[in-house]
Amino acid sequence: MSISHAPVGFFSADPTLHVTLAGYHSLIQHNRRAPHLLVAPCAGAAPKGKVLIANRGEIARRVQRSCRQLGLIPVAVYTEPDALSLHVLEAEEKVCLGKSTREYTNAAKLLEAALSTGCKAVHPGYGFLSENAEFVESCESAGVAFLGPTAATMRMFSRKHTAREFAQSANVPVLPGATIVTSEEEAVAEAAATGYPVLLKATGGGGGIGIYSCPDEAAVRANFEAAGRQGKASFGDAGVFVEKHVQRARHIEVQIFGDGKGNIVTLPERECSIQRRHQKVVEESPSPYVEEELRAELKAAARRLGEAAKYRSAGTIEYLVDQDTSKFYFLEVNTRLQVEHGITEMVSGLDLVDWQMQLQVPGLPPPDMASAAAIEPKGWAFEVRINAEDPFRNFTPSSGILGQVVWPPGVRIDTWVETGTEVTPFYDSLLGKLMVHGKDRPDAVAKMAEALSGTVLGGIPSNLEYLSTIIASEGFHAGATTTRFLESLPFKPKAIEVVSPGMNTTVQDYPGRTKLWHVGVPPSGPMDALAFRLANALVGNASDAAGLEITLSGKLHRPSLRFHMDVIIALTGAEFHAEIDGVAVPFWTSVLVKAGSVLTIGTLAAKRGARCYIAVAGGINTPVYLGSRATFPGGKLGGVQGRPLKAGDLLPLGPASEGVKAGNACPKAWVPAYPVEGAAWEIGVLPGPNAAPDYFTEEDIKTLYSAPYTVHYNSNRLGIRLTGPRPQFARTDGGEGGSHPSNVHDHVYALGTINFTGDMPVALMFDGPSLGGFVCPATITSTELWKMGQVSAKDVVFFKPLTLETAYTECLVLDKKEDLLRAAASSSGADVAAELAAYSPAVPAMPPTEAVLRTLPAHGDFPGAQFRLAGDRYVFVEYGPMELDLNLRVRVHELERYLADKVALPACMQAVPGIVETSPGVRSCMIEYDQRVLPLGELLSLLEATERALPSAQDQVLPTRIIHLPLAFNDKWTHDAIAKYMKSVRKDAPYVPSNVDFVAANNGLEGGADAVRAVVEKAAYMVLGLGDVYLGAPCAVPVDPRHRLVVPKYNPARTFSPEGAVGLGGAYMCIYPMESPGGYQLIGRTLPIWNTFGRVGPFTPAVPWLLRNFDQIKYEIVSEEELQTQRKQFANGQLELKIEEQTFSMKEYNAFVASVAGEVEALRKVQAVAIAEQMALDEASLQRLEAEKAKNKVSFSTLLHLSQMDTSGLEVTSAFTANVWEVKCKVGDVVAKGQTLVVLEAMKMEYPITAPSSGQVITPRL
Repeated sequence: MSISHAPVGFFSADPTLHVTLAGYHSLIQHNRRAPHLLVAPCAGAAPKGKVLIANRGEIARRVQRSCRQLGLIPVAVYTEPDALSLHVLEAEEKVCLGKSTREYTNAAKLLEAALSTGCKAVHPGYGFLSENAEFVESCESAGVAFLGPTAATMRMFSRKHTAREFAQSANVPVLPGATIVTSEEEAVAEAAATGYPVLLKATGGGGGIGIYSCPDEAAVRANFEAAGRQGKASFGDAGVFVEKHVQRARHIEVQIFGDGKGNIVTLPERECSIQRRHQKVVEESPSPYVEEELRAELKAAARRLGEAAKYRSAGTIEYLVDQDTSKFYFLEVNTRLQVEHGITEMVSGLDLVDWQMQLQVPGLPPPDMASAAAIEPKGWAFEVRINAEDPFRNFTPSSGILGQVVWPPGVRIDTWVETGTEVTPFYDSLLGKLMVHGKDRPDAVAKMAEALSGTVLGGIPSNLEYLSTIIASEGFHAGATTTRFLESLPFKPKAIEVVSPGMNTTVQDYPGRTKLWHVGVPPSGPMDALAFRLANALVGNASDAAGLEITLSGKLHRPSLRFHMDVIIALTGAEFHAEIDGVAVPFWTSVLVKAGSVLTIGTLAAKRGARCYIAVAGGINTPVYLGSRATFPGGKLGGVQGRPLKAGDLLPLGPASEGVKAGNACPKAWVPAYPVEGAAWEIGVLPGPNAAPDYFTEEDIKTLYSAPYTVHYNSNRLGIRLTGPRPQFARTDGGEGGSHPSNVHDHVYALGTINFTGDMPVALMFDGPSLGGFVCPATITSTELWKMGQVSAKDVVFFKPLTLETAYTECLVLDKKEDLLRAAASSSGADVAAELAAYSPAVPAMPPTEAVLRTLPAHGDFPGAQFRLAGDRYVFVEYGPMELDLNLRVRVHELERYLADKVALPACMQAVPGIVETSPGVRSCMIEYDQRVLPLGELLSLLEATERALPSAQDQVLPTRIIHLPLAFNDKWTHDAIAKYMKSVRKDAPYVPSNVDFVAANNGLEGGADAVRAVVEKAAYMVLGLGDVYLGAPCAVPVDPRHRLVVPKYNPARTFSPEGAVGLGGAYMCIYPMESPGGYQLIGRTLPIWNTFGRVGPFTPAVPWLLRNFDQIKYEIVSEEELQTQRKQFANGQLELKIEEQTFSMKEYNAFVASVAGEVEALRKVQAVAIAEQMALDEASLQRLEAEKAKNKVSFSTLLHLSQMDTSGLEVTSAFTANVWEVKCKVGDVVAKGQTLVVLEAMKMEYPITAPSSGQVITPRL
């Protein structure tokens, strides 16, 4: 068990906020979470003691609130799975009970926690040990007040049959029935004597556990054993009794509060009749059924019972009321605070938890029970219980990450979750209680309906939609709700059920996750944006509505979807065989799908294309993450739990646009024409940013625009890899950018750019990296990029140069098509083709279509600049020579800052009309702009004016943070990644088996790994860019040039890098923010630098990345065990990073660099010799690798033999072309369904191929 205080910066971005006992009030005021749940404590009041809250979740937060407003310090307890629950994150003090999920019922640990933290009292909440008499006695024996009834009272009411007897002695009516029955036969006899129907009840039960309705003798016999067994398992008591079952019953209860001396206050009743499986779903106060006479009788009986028991603290007397006769019967006493206590507080104006503490915590004034005796209900209150359960699947519990949580304003929410909370399967499914108060019942009903419609709980199934159905029902509005009300309530979710997901089906939207390219968050979104946009338009959706992208359909991977409501859909993209209930579905036309129908997507109907799209009227309503619903599986972001769909997923739908009809068809002339079989794709590009004559020869560019390129099987959403002619390049090497002529200093890529990674071109796509160090001679335009989303392995493409005028015209025409189709979705008779023919796009004057748009010569301190074309969406600004010079990076910063200051916004988030985003590289800046708002000519003029206005970089003083991070140097996790690489990719490269030893050898360092470690410990790595390998990953360089270790990257790259791995590549250092492919030489592992939902530590929901440009990273070497501990603490928000705010003077820095120039030159000479030696070794290793590949190449005769082998049994195929990475089975093996047979590799990612059924392996055909 561990005890901790809230860490620095836990609740605020303010690093100076320290949490101490004396300063805990300040912490609450700084709390950025769910402010409507926080209560300001009494001004100037010193803490009056501590209260341990022996519970979790929403009730723990509720008790914390009362503690704070009374000047008490709440101490939270938690198990490890609950470390990120809000009740823990907000706690001033917290005690970890251990790993086991059962520790909330560990009385000894809870009492130890109370004593060790100096608590005066324990509040049990509800559930767990809240009604455990032994725990009460243990607390009181140790001198700790238990905030609840006495142990004797609990024992009196803990068993239902003894509670009945006590109620009878207090003249409280009880239902006909028996006391404990000890056998099945006795139960049958008592049931017959009582009269059917009856209830079998576990005597120690609660929450609907161990209760069975029995209409006849057979049901009694069938359920007797189960009732006892459940009672024993849940409450330690196997006793069962028989009770009359009232068929038309209402569940009504009275809240009592006693001082333990016989004085009892009764408060307004609550009605809890709306139940499912005897568990309350909706509660209200007062009851719409109870008249004044009955109300008086209910309260009088409750008072008699409480007085007779000398009841202490809060409790509830539960009754069953016969709706037909208005007779009421005692059910049980809940000797604790009820879940639904909040609505009593709302109509009474009291705070029951405050009263509990005032009654028993030393030093607090007692509650004013006398003045509360005459309280009558004021207005009307409702509570709904929002649970993580799936109403569509018989209310099975659901777990996973809540990707979006939005609570409505103006209501009371008791909850423990927020966006990013992981709901585990270990505890109660209650996510929160939503409560409203109105002047009367109709007003409160309207408020509840509005509150539910304003609540968003996205990411996992919940009963939210079911609750809205209840509130909207006629029976509820009439108040005609018995305990069987929900049995006849019709409910169908507004959702699509995934019956079979297919190979790779994801939720996407357009344009995806924008304005985050500068930190390495890819946009994701549809690979074929043309088809996706037109699909949404066909069903009347807004352009950003989410739909489905379906890839790689086939015999074993047939996506099928069941629709649970009538809805209009449209299929576009590559034409697959598609059927609704066996009837063929047309593409490029909106169609109506009836509730209960199943849509199945089969194989490709045409010879070309790779993806199809499904748009649904209203869109797919998955959580919005960083502005988009698009799925990025690599980062586990967006969509459904950040992954491709799985069988059983339920996709909620948004409201469709009004008036949308089926039959909206895309004109045939607008449907994209795919190349016929054997023909090539023709894809339009614009030159730049890195074209001839600087980076490529003129002949290279001619070849690019005339030669055929073949799509490589290693192609996916990250990039489309191509094979074709090898360029000559205009340079012999990359200078300081690298040894290959394709290398440059890291810069930001344009989406759709053709990126030469060495000699091989890759078209960078929607899940690709934003920052890298390779040249890009041309960029596919935004309206041509869809074609790359439809190519398949072995397809041939030609690149066709376009003019700027053509590119912008295509963009405007596509916008018009989309608008016309969307309008036609809710109208009839529109001739969209004729309207488009009459459209004349207004294209502004354009500069010549050249890679270099403007050149500004160097002069004085100005390093010179070039404005380069990068497609129809980007302009690339490049400064100075190909040198690693911080002055150039500062110039980029000044450019961003100037553009931002014009509208008083931080850099990278521009609001200059038409500028979308600026993204910095080492010596360049990529500017994304919207040509429909800001014409290119105007942007170039703006940039020229900006350059004239910018001050010298050498005079700048920058804010910088020194961030101290632990580093497990040369650790086991990186060695595991290296071993995996050696096994499956390349076993004898110079950089294996030890990357660290290679770093030493490549830099001529004597002392091997120890020498590398010494340099890494001394270095301060300045962040020059983010997103080097996605998600805020730094491209960082040692500030001191003497610490710049130079190494090449892996060749070929790894398919796996551990999250948190630290690597060196070129002169740069990078930290991997997620498990991903990579090429940096791995030297260690550190803390996570990305926190998806920004819930703890230095992260925030809007800024889930740790690092900023110009931060300086300092590493402290720690052991692997220490790092594991710190990583766990950091993930749970319990580790404070040391972050120093400083400034960085360029004038002082330049003077320092000049002072060590001689040392740096000497080091570079040593490095040059060492690099040449390692390059020779690497070349020899690569030659051996190629020879081995040639030797192992499968002959045609072997392939022919394989094709003629046994074909009986079920054939297991791959839906795409890839390398065979690992074979996991052999002939004769007996395999289970779902077992991995073969692992394939494509585009640096691994894909398991699993057995579609159980069976025996007959023949390998690899």
